[in-house]
Amino acid sequence: MHFSSDKCHYFNDIMDQKKNVFVRSAELGVPFGIMLTVASMSMIYGDKVPLVSLLAMIVAIVAPVVLYLFQRQYYVRSNGFAPYSELWTLGIFTTIGGALICGLISYGVIIYFRPDFLYEQAQMIVDTYKHMPQAQAREFVSTFDKMIKNDMLPNPFDYCVQMFWLTSSLGCVGGAVTAFIASKTKIKDGVDKNQTKVQDLS
Repeated sequence: MHFSSDKCHYFNDIMDQKKNVFVRSAELGVPFGIMLTVASMSMIYGDKVPLVSLLAMIVAIVAPVVLYLFQRQYYVRSNGFAPYSELWTLGIFTTIGGALICGLISYGVIIYFRPDFLYEQAQMIVDTYKHMPQAQAREFVSTFDKMIKNDMLPNPFDYCVQMFWLTSSLGCVGGAVTAFIASKTKIKDGVDKNQTKVQDLS
């Protein structure tokens, strides 16, 4: 049986796509990590520049959309042959890679530029709740006061590790949903309009 060169290239592209899901996840993890880092920096410096904290909310809304576009692009490039599990894997490891980048940068920023960040956040919580008349608020303030005085607040490493696991967990769950949507949307005429939207992101 004779195969044209176009068909050979077509099947080679499919095989390369399937082999490189982890490589592709690592590549996409870089821009995704930059986006997560912007959100993290907005939280770290939100008390200094209040409007900056809005970036964290924007990233929280945009991140699932970006993850969907990454998965959709991967699906279209495979000509619809990439299974749901592969798209989900792409979402999981893209998020893990991004969370790792975000965690490392955040740790460095807290250590070298904002060493009192966690203490200031805890003190701000105490100052906010101590004026509330509710008994639960007073108990909450008492607990935080003890944590501050006894040096029981989490250190920067613990904070960044918790942030990494939380982001990765949310990405795992969210990636399952976006992968389902990406795999169920039909490809029209072999070209998907969403594919062109992520060229700059990847």
